Amino acid sequence: MTARTVHSSVLNAVLATIAAFYILAPTVYGYFSEVSLSYANVPRWFAATPPARITARIFDRYNEHAPRAERFNRQLTCFLADSGGAVRRPGCLHELRAGQGAAGPRLLKIPSGRYVARFDFSSVGNCADGEARLEVVTTGRFGRLLARYHSRLLSGDHIELPFHLRVMDAAFGAVEFRAAGDSGCIVLSRVDWLDARDPRAMPLE
Repeated sequence: MTARTVHSSVLNAVLATIAAFYILAPTVYGYFSEVSLSYANVPRWFAATPPARITARIFDRYNEHAPRAERFNRQLTCFLADSGGAVRRPGCLHELRAGQGAAGPRLLKIPSGRYVARFDFSSVGNCADGEARLEVVTTGRFGRLLARYHSRLLSGDHIELPFHLRVMDAAFGAVEFRAAGDSGCIVLSRVDWLDARDPRAMPLE
C-alpha cells in the first residue's frame, strides 16, 4: 500500500466514525441557560448508544444553577397544574380530594444527582386529612418513575422523598412532582427540592 492509500484509509475511517457519532447522537437544544436533548422518529435504543451517553455527560452540568429552575424551586406550588377538579386556593395551595391531583412544573431541567423532594401539607376548613400518592418522575418519551410515597396525610405533615436523577434521565426528560388524592381531602401547601447533601435534607428511611 502506498502512503497515499494509507492516509486515505485512515481519513475515511475517521470521517466514518464522526458520521456515525452524529447519526446516533441526539439533537441538543439550548435556550434560556438550559439544555435539553431529544430524539425524534428513531428507535429507543439510540438513547443507549455511546454517542448518546457522551453527549449527555458533556451537557449534564449545563443546567446547574439555571435561573428558571431556581425560580421554580422558590415557588414550585404556584407552577403546579391541577387536574380532576382540584381546587387552587389563595397562596398557591392545592386542595385535593379522591381522583384529583396537582403536577408540575412544566419542562424543569436540573443536572443529574441525588435529591430530596419535600412536600408540606396544611388545612383549609374541613380539608385536613386524607390518603394520597406523591411521586417524582421524568416526563417525555424516555420518562421514568424516580420515587413514590403512598400514605395517609394530615395537616402539618412534612414528607421528604429521596430520588436519584441519573445522567440519561436528566438529559432526555424533564423532572415533574406529582400529588394525587385517593381518599378524604388534603391541602398541598409547599413543594421544593434539595440536593441530598444539603444538611437541611432529612429523607425518609
